[in-house]
Amino acid sequence: MSPRRIVEEAKKRGIHIIAVTDHNSCENVVYVKRIGDRLGIEVIPGMELQTEEEVHLLAYFETTEAALSFRDAVYPYLPNVKNDPDYFGDQVVVDEDEVVVGIEEKLLLNSLSLSLDECVRMVREYKGVPIPAHVDRPSFGVINQLGFIPDYLGFEAVEVSRSLTPEQALARWPELGRYAILSGSDAHYPEDIGAVVTLFLMEEPSWDGFVEALKGRKVQVIHRSLNLGMGESAL
Repeated sequence: MSPRRIVEEAKKRGIHIIAVTDHNSCENVVYVKRIGDRLGIEVIPGMELQTEEEVHLLAYFETTEAALSFRDAVYPYLPNVKNDPDYFGDQVVVDEDEVVVGIEEKLLLNSLSLSLDECVRMVREYKGVPIPAHVDRPSFGVINQLGFIPDYLGFEAVEVSRSLTPEQALARWPELGRYAILSGSDAHYPEDIGAVVTLFLMEEPSWDGFVEALKGRKVQVIHRSLNLGMGESAL
């Protein structure tokens, strides 16, 4: 899952726009973005936050600079626990030439000492878009962890895992009908990229198109099919 491999696999599968949301981190997206610019793939910088309630929250940003600034703001709230590479593996930053250029010493798997409310507020302070991740999952999904999705947080969209369709999710949780429903491959291995995509109806792959599609609910989740038509972009 090097930055180059991610972009090359996305391009091979006909995907026009991708997001990279590493766990409590975003340094690698800098290099994914560079390769995406070269190969014509729009890359949305992001991060997957783990709140103190053990809720996973996706945070998307317009620029890598905004994402990195946000990362600097939340990093002090990550517990000062050192990673054990023998147990958890190395936490590396890899550049566009597949060279390791950095190693994260703190264990990224921990929860931040920030509540869901605080994380959402901070994402918006940095002009980002917060979206609850895999809300259907029994672990780290907001519905299981809190019992509900707080209306007052004003989410425009939610993500469901690739293990079920939006229709199946709505049948179980009708309240999801208030939101645009997204899904993706949540790929941890190259061969998983594109297993599920979300079709965004936009004039061209861009941050503005992404945001407008969310607001207008111009999205459609597609499982195991990447036959995209003109004017359509998948994430």
